[in-house]
Amino acid sequence: MVKKINVSLMNAGSLWSIKGVVIHNDAGSTLGTPEWYVNWLRGRDKSLGIAHYYITRDAIARVVDTDKIAYHTGDGFTSTSGNANYIGYEVCQSMGASDKDFLANEEMTFMQVAEDMLFYNLPVNRETVRLHREFVPTSCPHRSWDLHGQSVNAVKDYFISRIKHYQSIGKTVDEMIAGSSKNLENTNITKETDDMAILISAEKRGIAMVQGGRFLPVLDIKDVGKLEERIGSKVVQISQRTFDEWQKRGSK
Repeated sequence: MVKKINVSLMNAGSLWSIKGVVIHNDAGSTLGTPEWYVNWLRGRDKSLGIAHYYITRDAIARVVDTDKIAYHTGDGFTSTSGNANYIGYEVCQSMGASDKDFLANEEMTFMQVAEDMLFYNLPVNRETVRLHREFVPTSCPHRSWDLHGQSVNAVKDYFISRIKHYQSIGKTVDEMIAGSSKNLENTNITKETDDMAILISAEKRGIAMVQGGRFLPVLDIKDVGKLEERIGSKVVQISQRTFDEWQKRGSK
């Protein structure tokens, strides 16, 4: 399970409203773990910038309560500003991690975003999922920008698709992690099943071997025993209808 850190490093008052989320890239190296950010932010002037969350594939640190103001978009406090109306998430290690590790950091961030948006009953769309650069001139989220399309809508649509995916498999980060593991397990089982070979037979149809979607007729009865020994199972008797359908699909 992912390590979770919940501390309150700032209370600048309640958000004016909760309109959505802003997903940032931290511009930090691989040293910038959530644990490191908690310690660094304790003594930092918060007006220089602080988000609600700092997240990697291994840990989630919430340093400002999600119903409180955080200084993460640099656009002051108005009815439309990010600071006053949006929850901020920093995907950590955006300057130092490999693509594989950074993408894993993103995925954990999407899970936390998905949980919070469910909690606050927020729809997941282009109005509620925002980028820092929509509020002020900045390259943030620079790494996500380079990886996911280099346009506002392309990057947002990628974020939206991942958030919706996680909401489809759980309501909390823990449930989403478990759901992801189950999906991976099922994928591996499907692959193993696809690679399995079985011998089938039907009345007036003879014997065939089916493997990986391929239909392979057994032309010599003397081969049956050898194949049964190799596969580790006997010939399975099926209906003519099923035999014919498998033959049709596997012979294309």
